[in-house]
Amino acid sequence: MLLPALGVLLAACSSPTPPVDPPASTTAATTTSAPAPTTTAAPTTAEPVTTEQDCPYLATAQVEDVVGQKTPTVTTTGVPGGPPPGCTFAKPDGEPALTVEITQAADPIAARTAAVERVAGIGGTAVDDIADGGGIAVGTDQTVLAVADGTLVVVVTVNQESSLQAREIAQAVVGAV
Repeated sequence: MLLPALGVLLAACSSPTPPVDPPASTTAATTTSAPAPTTTAAPTTAEPVTTEQDCPYLATAQVEDVVGQKTPTVTTTGVPGGPPPGCTFAKPDGEPALTVEITQAADPIAARTAAVERVAGIGGTAVDDIADGGGIAVGTDQTVLAVADGTLVVVVTVNQESSLQAREIAQAVVGAV
């Protein structure tokens, strides 16, 4: 009994079988079901956006009182989702009376280093009484004060040769952000 079954099996293996063409729908299905290639898009760096609007952390009236100049035009510049925007308070002639820049550092040490370096090249001296410290430089036509506040670097530039205004504005900004 085993012998006839073995013979049938051998006969089936030895007989040539004609090649079978795949149905046309299989080829089409393979083409359409193939996964789409995936690409990893490089992260896009958002461009800063400048808008004429009030500064979110510093009132125009306060700036005008501190610097003693009218600043009818205020613009903010920032990256959506980034640190608080920078603010520029312009005089009626369009020249900046005061600017505030805020950037994000990797850590508090990097923030303080960036603040000190910001004024080091323009004759800055140390500031230890505002936030986490930094430096200030008083020039012939402006004062630049840069301080670290955690991982933020706050830079205040006033169009005057007075550190008092820069200090007062920096303290207000640090208190608000």
